[in-house]
Amino acid sequence: MILLALAAVVATPQPGALHTFKDWIVGCDNVRSCQANALMSDGADIGEDGALMLVINRDGAPNAPAMLDIPLPDKSAPGTRFELRIDGVAATHFTAQANDGAQIALSRTLLNAFANGRRAALYKADGAHVSDTSLSGLAAALLYIDDQQRRMGTIGALKATGPKPDSAVPPPPPAPLIMTPPPSAKPPRTITVAQAARLIGDDNARCEYGGPVRPEAHRLDATHSLVLIDHPCGNGAYNLFTSVYVLDEAGPPHIARFDTYPGMGEGNDPDLTNGGWDAKTRTLSSYEKGRGIGDCGVSQTYAWDGTRFRLIDQNVMGECRGSIDYITVWTARKAN
Repeated sequence: MILLALAAVVATPQPGALHTFKDWIVGCDNVRSCQANALMSDGADIGEDGALMLVINRDGAPNAPAMLDIPLPDKSAPGTRFELRIDGVAATHFTAQANDGAQIALSRTLLNAFANGRRAALYKADGAHVSDTSLSGLAAALLYIDDQQRRMGTIGALKATGPKPDSAVPPPPPAPLIMTPPPSAKPPRTITVAQAARLIGDDNARCEYGGPVRPEAHRLDATHSLVLIDHPCGNGAYNLFTSVYVLDEAGPPHIARFDTYPGMGEGNDPDLTNGGWDAKTRTLSSYEKGRGIGDCGVSQTYAWDGTRFRLIDQNVMGECRGSIDYITVWTARKAN
C-alpha cells in the first residue's frame, strides 16, 4: 500500500514556476535544469529591431557548465566575427557557427560582468551595432538558479559563490519514467461525422465560416484508439482547438484523461490547442499561444500509458515581452 501511495504521488506532475526579475525571466524543471531569458523592456514595441534576446542555460549536474545563447542577425554566415560588450566594454569575442545563433560557455569573468552590468550589446567585428538588452534583474535570476540547483556557496555557483567544491552539489533527481504500452498494427476504431459533431456541440461544429467536422482516428494500443476532433468554429485568432476522445474496442467514446490538462489554465478542459498526434513518436502535443507572435504561452507533450495521457514535457513563457525561447518546467522520460 505504501508503494502504491508513493507511485500515485510521483504520477502527478509538478511543473516548476517562472519568476520575473525586472527585465529577466527564469525557471527550472523537476530535474533542476534552469533557464533565464532576457525580456524586452515594458512598453517596448515588439516589432522594433535591436532587441538582444539572450538566454542562459544550466543543467542540474554538479559539474554542468553555464551556457549563453546569443541570437545573431539573419543570414550571418558561419565564420562571421562578433563582439559582446557589457556597459560599453568588450566582454568576449566569438565566431558564428550557424545562421540562427551562437552558444558560448560562461566563464567566471563573463558571469561577473553580466551580474554587475547594466546593459549588454552585440557588435559585428567592424564595430557595427547589432542589438542590445537590459541586464536589470539578471543578478537576481542567477541567484535563483544557484538556489534551485543547490549551488549556493560553491566555487561554480553563478552568483552566490563560496569555498565549497562543486562536488558538494547534490545530483539532480532522475526524470520520471512513463511506461507506455506496445504499439499495435490494428486499424483504429473511429466515429461518424454526426457523432463527432454531437460530441463537440453546435457552437463548435456549425457556423457560416467553418468547414465540416472531420474526426481523425489513431491506434494507441491493442485495445484503445484515439479520436481527435478539430473545431471548425469557436476558435481564436491564433489558437485552434481540438477535442480528444478515447475509444475502447467496444462502446462509446469517452473524454480522454490527462494527468495535467493542456493549456495555460488550471481547469479541467482536455482540449488541445494548435496540437495533434505524432505517429512517429507516439505523442500528443498542445501549444497554446498567449498572443499571435508566440512570445508567450505554453507547449506540452504527452504519452499514452494505457489509461491516460501523461505529461512528458512542459515549456512555458509567462511574459509577452519578445522572448520565444520557452523555459522547460517539467521533464519526463517515455519508455517504448
